[in-house]
Amino acid sequence: MRRYRFGWVAAVVAGGFVVAVVVSGAVAAVTDDGGHLWLLTGVLGQGPGGWATVLPMVALGVLQGWGLWQILRGRSMTGKAEPAGDARLLRAVLYASLLFAFVPSPWWVGILEDALRVALVVLLYRVLNRASTVVRTVALVAGVYGPVAGLAHMALDVGLLRLFGLPSLVWIVLTLVAQGRDGRWSRATVWSGAVPAADFFWPVAVSTLVPDDPATFYWGSIGSRAFEVFGLVWLARTAHELGSRPEEPGRGHDPRGPWRTALAGTVAIAVLVLVPVSDHVPGPVTTARACERAEEDRRWDASAPPITGERAFVCEVRTSGKPSFAQDMPDGRLIVYGHRLCGAYTRADPRGLAGLRESDGLDPVDLATLLAGICPRAAATLKAAAEAEQRELLAWEAAEQRECAKVPRHRPLIKPVKATVVKSPIWPELPLQAYEEGAGTDPFEDDLMDRAQENDLVASAPGHLIVFAGTSVRSCVTVETYARRPPMETKGWAHVVEVGYHSPEGSIVLHDGLAGALLPDLAAHGKGHYRIRVHASLEERVRVVCVD
Repeated sequence: MRRYRFGWVAAVVAGGFVVAVVVSGAVAAVTDDGGHLWLLTGVLGQGPGGWATVLPMVALGVLQGWGLWQILRGRSMTGKAEPAGDARLLRAVLYASLLFAFVPSPWWVGILEDALRVALVVLLYRVLNRASTVVRTVALVAGVYGPVAGLAHMALDVGLLRLFGLPSLVWIVLTLVAQGRDGRWSRATVWSGAVPAADFFWPVAVSTLVPDDPATFYWGSIGSRAFEVFGLVWLARTAHELGSRPEEPGRGHDPRGPWRTALAGTVAIAVLVLVPVSDHVPGPVTTARACERAEEDRRWDASAPPITGERAFVCEVRTSGKPSFAQDMPDGRLIVYGHRLCGAYTRADPRGLAGLRESDGLDPVDLATLLAGICPRAAATLKAAAEAEQRELLAWEAAEQRECAKVPRHRPLIKPVKATVVKSPIWPELPLQAYEEGAGTDPFEDDLMDRAQENDLVASAPGHLIVFAGTSVRSCVTVETYARRPPMETKGWAHVVEVGYHSPEGSIVLHDGLAGALLPDLAAHGKGHYRIRVHASLEERVRVVCVD
């Protein structure tokens, strides 16, 4: 530890962090409360449970502690700082980039990070002067593309070509190649930079290889956090070791340098332009109408398979119109784009999701519905939301049932033929109606609905009966049938209306075809004339009385 400028401080901080992680992991395993462990490691999502959740997070915490040691220890005391101006400036930019990685991300921090990224790319281009001009120039163009595109969009509202992070991958690979051949950096430093390059492929790998399970989001977050550690270590070690001298003298001036630079710049620009052009290579393009027809066919044919997977994602994009720029994109490229969106959704990085809103017009709230077909985390989110809604509905229905159970049972003044308390409260979306085929009239053409509204409760015509049971609240319903007319009871009821009704078929079944509310058959003695009496209270109670 004495070999490094801040070795003791780094050891205390890193060791304390690891101890805190291990203790929090033990507490989480014993108490099933992993709040502190989640807070320390920054992992998002729920794991499989128990030790299967805790151990990967503890392993990540140990890795993060190792990262803190690498970052905080400073440069070796055996080396000397390189006096070159570009090297000193590069070291300052590297340390500033590390600092901003630990700062919360309001919009102005994002602007500074993009500016620092441009400075980092340019200074690495100048400092890594032992590499070929072609490699350095391609790396320069690829490296500045992302931050410049972000700054241009934010400042001028100019949208550049979307390359899905490919320029950043090109930049890190070429930079590591140049760094490895430079002689000032150790192999450990170069390899610590190579590991985060795999993060480009990680979201697609998780979304395609991991089973559809809520823990997918957890594993995606574990991987992303681990790659992030190696990325920060690469920044720190690159700055720490920048004081070393190159093992061999640099190359002399090459008179062909300007020509090589021009050629390399042309190649780099051509690559960056031709990659998005490949998005428009002819290929099948599923139309919104084709998706709608497939859905219509499935509704009419129960044996037709449902639209799932990648086809479901493509159809969701086509029919929703979001994102607008992808409507004419070939299905193959659209699916690749969808998997990358899944990666952003799985990582749940606030800046990344906010960037999708700015660059692609996609609201993070809508991403779950859009990506459910191809993104396990999105599907799990929708499933969890549906289950929560179902639980809420069942809890509400149980509460309503308990309220109805509290209502005192009616004690008839004379003995009914039959009395039924409808078990579940009803909440009809339309007035309750009974219509018999023998009525001889069209229920949509008679004026019974208007008459029922005038009476404010019930109206009848031969073979057609309407009862307004209240469509804005739930109702506790009792149905009674009598052989002779019972005494009129008005106490406790806000409305009592009695009408005559002729049943041509002998089936008086009040129902709401939209909500599925269905009452018992009132026609106790088949065809003939009946009296229908309806009681309604302000306490959401309804009693329907039928007299033969």
